[in-house]
Amino acid sequence: MSCTVKHDIINIIRAADFIPEGKREKLINKVMEAFGMYKEPIASMLWVPLDKILPNSYNPNKMAVPEKRLLLRSLLLHGITSPLVVSPEREGKYPLIDGYHRWNIIKQSKELKNRLDHKVPVVILALSNNEGMVATIRHNRARGRHQIAEISEVVKTLSANGWSPQRIMDELGMDADEVLRLKQFQGLGELFKDGDYSASWK
Repeated sequence: MSCTVKHDIINIIRAADFIPEGKREKLINKVMEAFGMYKEPIASMLWVPLDKILPNSYNPNKMAVPEKRLLLRSLLLHGITSPLVVSPEREGKYPLIDGYHRWNIIKQSKELKNRLDHKVPVVILALSNNEGMVATIRHNRARGRHQIAEISEVVKTLSANGWSPQRIMDELGMDADEVLRLKQFQGLGELFKDGDYSASWK
């Protein structure tokens, strides 16, 4: 039986509202075991109501307003490309391990909430409270940071492909000063002789 058919069966089970949620997951696990599917967390992704997510109080990852706007733009244009990570349900709530900013932005966006039927995709990690805190930090730190040389090369490529400074600002969530610094880092002054920025520098 093909992998596509296996996934179709699991998706049908997930969509079967007449099967209680607890029994639904047990049935899915039995299907995965029968078909020899990998037991990775992503294989048991669930869609749960937004209000059943319980944010944690220890996430040190703060997001500035420009990054929040960029994340909202990404979710609106590209959709959700990775699920939230949560602990098993406790007293009707799923404690959040990773994905707070995505959850919060979806919760605040009427368009996203309606599009997603007020739900978010999650994968469950059976961790203790301490392990959950460690997992939160690990998920944040594992993402790394953009290096100046690499991101300035992206700006150079976009500019060479005809993107205006304003479009680069909008699509990458940057301000005019940041884009200008990245251009100067690669010696790209000659590529930005247009008038788009002239008013901004005065």
